[in-house]
Amino acid sequence: MLYLSQKEQNEHSKDFNLRSKLIEIVSITFIVAIALVVIFGGYFFGIKGLFSILGVTYDSNQTLVLFILVCFAVGLIIDPLTKIISMILARSLSLKKTALFAFILYFVSNFITICFADYYMQSIYIPDVLLVVISALMAFIELAFDD
Repeated sequence: MLYLSQKEQNEHSKDFNLRSKLIEIVSITFIVAIALVVIFGGYFFGIKGLFSILGVTYDSNQTLVLFILVCFAVGLIIDPLTKIISMILARSLSLKKTALFAFILYFVSNFITICFADYYMQSIYIPDVLLVVISALMAFIELAFDD
């Protein structure tokens, strides 16, 4: 049996530790990337299907991706404010009124988000009636999955 000196054993374990840490980092990064692709793909195809059913017109798939990214960016600003107001309402009102006010709050925040994205993107056209329908649908979904 071949015995390594203490110095060689330390170098071997350092190489092994560095290699295993590198494999862990690459694996975790790969898993996170796959999760993000699946989530964004779900949003993309969900919005694409919804727009197709409702008759919303847009120039290209890149336009749709940009629309989703703009909605996410605006939502990052509006959603925390909506959650704070919703929590305040939940503590001060009865459950029935809270659900109604939460729906209205989600509806308004979704409406603002979609209107903002629609207004600043000339390559997508969402009729006003559909803005209301999409906002209401999204508000129902948010209310259903709300804590």
